Amino acid sequence: MIADYNDQMNIPVLNNHLQELNEKSLLLRQDEEGEVANQQLHLPLVIPKIPGRFYYLFGKPITTKGLEKILNDKENSQALYAQVKRMVETNIAYLIKKRNEDPYRGIVKRALFQAKTNTPWDKVPTFDP
Repeated sequence: MIADYNDQMNIPVLNNHLQELNEKSLLLRQDEEGEVANQQLHLPLVIPKIPGRFYYLFGKPITTKGLEKILNDKENSQALYAQVKRMVETNIAYLIKKRNEDPYRGIVKRALFQAKTNTPWDKVPTFDP
C-alpha cells in the first residue's frame, strides 16, 4: 500500500478532493452510531506486486488405506497429523530456501535472460531439486 486515508489527507490536493467527494456522497453507514457512522469514503493507493515464479513440490504420498480403525483413535490420528504437518513444513522451508537462491526469481531477470539467450520462457533455468 502506498497511501492510506491518513496519508492521503496530508496531501493538500487529495485532501480537498476527498472532502468534496465525501460531501457529495451518500453516507454508507447511516444506521450506525459513533465514529463508524462518520467514516470518510476513500480508496487506498496501492501498487500491485509483480508476481514471481510459483514453486511447487509434491511430497511423498501417505498411505492411510487399511488404517481406518487405527486412525479412529484420537492419539493415532494426532500422530499422523503431526507427521503430515512436519512433512509439509519441511517442504515449504525447502521451497523458500530454493526460491531465495533462484537467480531468475524476478520477472526482470528472467526477461533479460530470455532476451539475451533467445530462450523460450518455459526453458529459463530453475533450481535443481
